[in-house]
Amino acid sequence: MTDADHPTDPLPDLRAGWVLAVPEEPKKRRRVWPWLVAAAAVVIVILVVVVVIVETVVRSTIEAGIASQVRTGLDLPADQSVDVSIQGPLTLQLLTGSLDDLRLSSDDVPLGPTTADIDVTLQGVSTTAPYTVGAGVATVTLDQTQVAALTDSVAQIDIVDLTLEDPAIVVGTELSLFGFGIPVSLSLVPSAEAGELVLRPESLQVSGLAVTADGVRDQFGSLADPILQDWQICVAQYLPAGATLTAASVTGAELVATFDIDGRMLDDATLQQNGTCA
Repeated sequence: MTDADHPTDPLPDLRAGWVLAVPEEPKKRRRVWPWLVAAAAVVIVILVVVVVIVETVVRSTIEAGIASQVRTGLDLPADQSVDVSIQGPLTLQLLTGSLDDLRLSSDDVPLGPTTADIDVTLQGVSTTAPYTVGAGVATVTLDQTQVAALTDSVAQIDIVDLTLEDPAIVVGTELSLFGFGIPVSLSLVPSAEAGELVLRPESLQVSGLAVTADGVRDQFGSLADPILQDWQICVAQYLPAGATLTAASVTGAELVATFDIDGRMLDDATLQQNGTCA
């Protein structure tokens, strides 16, 4: 058998790259989107921080400005503490031109012969002229000492003692009979009538015994008139005319009076002046 009968295949040419080439695996594409998401998240966080900082600065500036205007407008002492709080996101409200919920409070505010704690809630306050309020309510709170100072200014009797006993103001006094002082305890229930604070006698005790108004008149005659008549206190003269007394009551150990705020008061100088009583 010869080589011709069994031909030998030629050896592969080592220079031929295709012979020894190993198939390459397809290159994996780099996913770019996770990096974009991360970058976007960082940007959002930065924007949120910036907005919070700006809102905080703007809020504190506006609230301080409102407090200053309140002191000036109500002729309060320069060192009178006035707390101002704007509820909700301020930036959005400024863009819409209205403050949804503005709250003000101050303790020991001068109120004629006494002082009181005042809380005001204003809703729908426009931030551009004309300055108006959609709705407003003020709550004036007086403790026992403050009520005593207020009633002293109108009382036609000598008040020996005064306490707040829900739902009444209990006043102790004396009536003279044949030269003797007879102790009288008078329970006055507060209410609001025609914008005035009215204290109306509800019950009486003479020497610790419950009596009727007619019984007191029969015993003391005209001396009892100052005790039995309504006590009318014109609180309007101490507050802006744009605030109208609508309710008053003794709650716990405090006298609480509620006032409606005229929506034009912020833009009407006459409503910012102290009111009067008929």
